[in-house]
Amino acid sequence: MPFPWLHSTPPRSDGVDRRANVASAEIASRAGVLYRLGFSQAAATRRLAAAVAWEYETGSPHAAHRRPAALSDQAIAKIVADTFARRPG
Repeated sequence: MPFPWLHSTPPRSDGVDRRANVASAEIASRAGVLYRLGFSQAAATRRLAAAVAWEYETGSPHAAHRRPAALSDQAIAKIVADTFARRPG
């Protein structure tokens, strides 16, 4: 007897890029909130970089659980700088 739930769809070929884009959009959103709360750009960058580092601190040797290059401290600083330059409000 076949079980339809037993078969899974293969992962998307662009899955890594899509997850990085979603994470970048979330960081930009959080940066906008921190801007409206009155955080400085440096403080927002430190806070968001620490949050991302904590989220990816799994200790797992598998590549799927490691912090992607698109979420490096430099990339986060650029996202925060771009968000603060827009002056979201």
